[in-house]
Amino acid sequence: MKKAIKRSVKMRFQTKIFNGDHSDSYEFTTRGELFHKGNQDYLRFEEAFSENESVQTTMKWDGRELMLIRQGSILMRQGFIVGEETRGRYVTPDASWETKALTDKLLVQWPSGKTRGKIKLIYKFKLQDQETGTHEVRLTLEEDTET
Repeated sequence: MKKAIKRSVKMRFQTKIFNGDHSDSYEFTTRGELFHKGNQDYLRFEEAFSENESVQTTMKWDGRELMLIRQGSILMRQGFIVGEETRGRYVTPDASWETKALTDKLLVQWPSGKTRGKIKLIYKFKLQDQETGTHEVRLTLEEDTET
């Protein structure tokens, strides 16, 4: 079996959530790694929520479905396929909820050479059948040549 070649990337992660008249947003920058294994591409990075709370996030892309896997103080597994409602799960130390995502837009472009890559994802999200609004996620990726 061929070993996956890992590339370091710098990334900017932006999320906006629109729910009726209310909107919320957050963003962060981090470093991660991008690699190809089998027929899928993987982006792995860490989200730090506080000094002692972090989540290891993996995005797995097979050309049709983007799978979001989070492990740490939050466990989450959610797939995204354009035009389809997909089921997932969101788990905290206190509770576990069923999730549903109806994906409106999904664009995945990995960085190559000197070009930047990006992921853009727009979806409607439900937690235990309660709508949480429309989520817009943007990641800007750039190969990290400093490591």
